Order: sequence, then C-alpha cells, then structure tokens
Amino acid sequence: MSKRFFIFDSDALKNFHKRIFFSIIIFISFYLIVIFRIANVMVFEINTKQAILIEEEAVRGKIYDRNGKLLATNINNFSLSVREPFKIKNKLVLSNKLSKILSLNKDEILYNLNSNKNFVYIKRNISPKEHQKIIELGEIHLQTEKNIKRVYPFHNIGSHTIGYVNIDNKGQSGAERGFDDELSKGKNIYLTIDVNLQNAVRQELVRIINKFSAVSGISIIMNLKNGEILSLISYPDFDPNKKRTFNQKNLLNRALQANYEMGSTFKPLTVAMGIDKDLITPNMSFDVSKPIKGTIHDYHPHDGNYNIKEIVVNSSNIGIAKIAKIIGKNNQIEFFKKIGFYDKINFHLKEAAKPLGNKNNWGLIETMTIGYGHGFAITPLHLISAYASISNEGIKVIPKILLHQNDTDYSEQIIKKQTSDYILKLLRAVVLETKFTGKQVKIEGYQIGGKTGTADLNKNGKYLENENLTSFIAVFPISKPQYVVLSIIENPNKTKEIKNLTGATVSAPLVKNIILRMIEILNIPRIPNDEILNADIRVDYQRKYATY
Repeated sequence: MSKRFFIFDSDALKNFHKRIFFSIIIFISFYLIVIFRIANVMVFEINTKQAILIEEEAVRGKIYDRNGKLLATNINNFSLSVREPFKIKNKLVLSNKLSKILSLNKDEILYNLNSNKNFVYIKRNISPKEHQKIIELGEIHLQTEKNIKRVYPFHNIGSHTIGYVNIDNKGQSGAERGFDDELSKGKNIYLTIDVNLQNAVRQELVRIINKFSAVSGISIIMNLKNGEILSLISYPDFDPNKKRTFNQKNLLNRALQANYEMGSTFKPLTVAMGIDKDLITPNMSFDVSKPIKGTIHDYHPHDGNYNIKEIVVNSSNIGIAKIAKIIGKNNQIEFFKKIGFYDKINFHLKEAAKPLGNKNNWGLIETMTIGYGHGFAITPLHLISAYASISNEGIKVIPKILLHQNDTDYSEQIIKKQTSDYILKLLRAVVLETKFTGKQVKIEGYQIGGKTGTADLNKNGKYLENENLTSFIAVFPISKPQYVVLSIIENPNKTKEIKNLTGATVSAPLVKNIILRMIEILNIPRIPNDEILNADIRVDYQRKYATY
C-alpha cells in the first residue's frame, strides 16, 4: 500500500497560518495607528491655524480721528462665572471676598452663589488685577474666560459720531454701526472729525446750554469745499464705556435725527431761489409796514419799504413772505427737492433721518410762512448742507464723515455762481449792518457772514408757548468760503442779563466762540486787508424797480 508524503503535518500548518495571520493583524494595526496619528496631527494643526485665523479676523478694527488719534479700540479682559455653584461649601465667606475684589454688593454675589443653575455669571469685564486676585482665592468652582472689550478713550467726546457696540461687539450707532462690516473684518477707519476741535466745541456748547438752562444743543462744523464734517456735537450725549448713561434722551443724535422748523435761516434760501429764477432782483422794494392777514408780522416793525438786502439784514417776515408769494409753491418744492430737503442724506452715519417737510396743508399762507422757515421741518444736517451748497459757487455739497472719501461727485449745480456770490454778500451784510447780530459774532480779519434763526417749537402738531429754537449759521471767510458753522439751542430760558431769547442773543455768541476755538486749533490765518463789504450789493444784476 502506497504512503502519502506531507511536508507539514496538519497541525503544524494550522499553527503556521495562525502566526502569519497574527503578524498581518499587528502590522495593519500599527499602520493604521501611524496613519491616524499623522492625520490627527495634520488636522489638528490646520484646525488650530484656522482657529487662530478666525480669532485674528474677529478682532474689531480701530477708529481714529483725522489726525490719527485713537477714538475706539479693543482691550483683553475677563469675565467671572461660577460652575455648579451649589457645590461651593462656604458661600458667605466667598461672597465677602469677591465683594472686596470686584466692588460688588456681597448680597447680590451671595444670591448668585445660592443659585441652583449649573452656570451663573458674577461679573463681566473684570480687570487683569481683579482676575489675578480671583486666581489667588483658589476656588475651583470659579472660572474666568478671556474676552475682548471695546473701549473709547475720549468717553463722551464725539460719542454720537463714534457710536458704540453691544455685548457681541456689533455696532449699534454712529461710525460703529455705519462701518460695522469693515470694522468686523479688522479694518481700521479714519473719520473726518478732529477730536481736539470736537472737545473745544463741546465745551462751548455745554457752557451755553447751562447758562440758559436749555433742553439741548447742537453744533456742526463742515468744510464746504469737500463736505468733511470736522465736528458734530449733539448734547445731551453719553459715554460709550458706561451703559448706565444710555437712555433715549442721551442716545438721540439731534444733529441727524431731529427735525426742526428752522426759522429765519430759511430766508437766504428763499432769496436764492427767487434770484436764481429771475423772479426777483436786488432792487425790488417791498412794503413791510403792515402784517399779512393778521398772522405774518415782524419782530421789529418797520413803517415803510425794504429792498432785498434790507429784508434779510432786518429779518423781515413780511418782506420774505411777499417774496415767497412771487416764487410760488411749485418753485419752492422744486428748489427743496434739488437741494435735498425731500430725501435722507446719503451719509455713513445711518441715524441720518429724512426731513418731515410739510405734512399739512400747503396753501398760499403756508407758501409765505415756509419762506421764513415756518411750516417746513428739516434736520440740522440738511440745513448746514444747504448752506454749504449755496456758498460753494452753487455746487451741491454732500456731507461725509469718512476721511479721504473720493467717491462724491460735486458737479451738480444747485444755483448759479452769480446767485451764490450774491447770497454770500447778503450773509456778510447781516454781520456788518445789523444792530444785534453783528457785534455778537464779528471777528476782525475773518470775514464772517451768517444768519440768525428763531422759531417756535412744534410738538405733536402744536406750537408751544414760550418754548423756542434759537440758531445761527455762519460761513467764513466770505471772500473765499471754506467753513460752515451751525449752532442750535433748544428751548433756552431767560437769564438776569438776557430777556429776549433769539438767535442773535443766544446762538450767535456761541458760534463766535466756536470760530475763535477753530482759529486756535486749526491755525486759520487772518484775511489780509479785510474788506468791509458795502451795502450796495446790486453788482451784475439788471435794475428792476418795483414796489410790492
């Protein structure tokens, strides 16, 4: 019988297969571990880099003034919280210690420590010094997390222009809101304002508000050559570092959001629209001796006639009303649309409001009263922009708050240059020839021109007794217009020295002091051989004698 030959017997072969299989398993496992570790390191590094990148991108950009002074920035700080407060043994002792470190009420801290929640905040935005002392307590249930806090070095100065952010670092007002997308991406923003000038103007404004126990005040300074806002103050204001100063009255930016009937500051605008359309000429004469329909009268009555210049210099409501009647409602509307009184100004500060205009009946009487700023409401930003345009050779000026903004087209002609020159001489005559305004605002060597305004305050469609709005708007130097300065005081009260509350007695002296501070801070030189412009401002206009 034949016998089969085996190289390995059955048991030996099985054992060999087992060893091979086991070796393969070990090799594959080791290989997978190596691959996993390499991948994990790579992914971790990528994620870490991405996290760092995201963190870097999340740091909010800074805000500077036109001279590079820091207006808004970020600092690192911490927030203190408690994890599982119910596990803390001696809560009373801990609350006493935390109260001393954080300057918080110990009972409030104890209340949080007695909470049944898994997590409670004790205090946000603690200082590095407080953070170190908390670490030294050694309480394992106390934990701190690192945050980025937005801070404003100049506090209230420029707060309405700069704005503020919420707890999530999102812009809520001012430049913080208007440039939120850019700032959120880490881009720095340079504003047109000069913080030194802003501070000086605020000082002068607050002084006058306190002197007359007024409700509020506004001041805007604009470079009419390029529309840059050099200073914008609305008072009361707020400190963006202190949330307790945030209330409706303080947060309201009256320079952009409030609508007012501007009174006699409208008179040069009315003359401009009449002259530009050749509906009136400087030599026209108007009888101002009698009130119109018993409702339109002059603060200082005059028995006789006034020409155009005399109407503006003496601020005659009767004279301007008769001019407005010649101009007519349709021409008023056309001019107001052209100059921007029907639209919200395209401005980076998103609080800028649309004018209320005239929401009531607009008949003949309203046409006449609107001629002197009664019955048509606009914002202070609209008024200063209009004056900038009529003083800038008639070319429309768009206000801007972003420095080096070059996307504005200044080619739109609002009125003819000839009309603009005439209005500038009228504004200069107001300062040189009035009994009340001139001495309040005149500064030798700076050729200031301007116009006062006094208007009754309107609330819910009703005019308030003994509550008014006083204003003065100045343009200088008249020979080469560069700056427009507007000041408004809301509801001033009589003092021992001043009983007549008008634009001339309240706001004109304020504007003079503001201009004096501008001269100092901006180093504005005097005009050589300052000219005294005479009252005969009929140059380049055809004589047209008429009495109305």
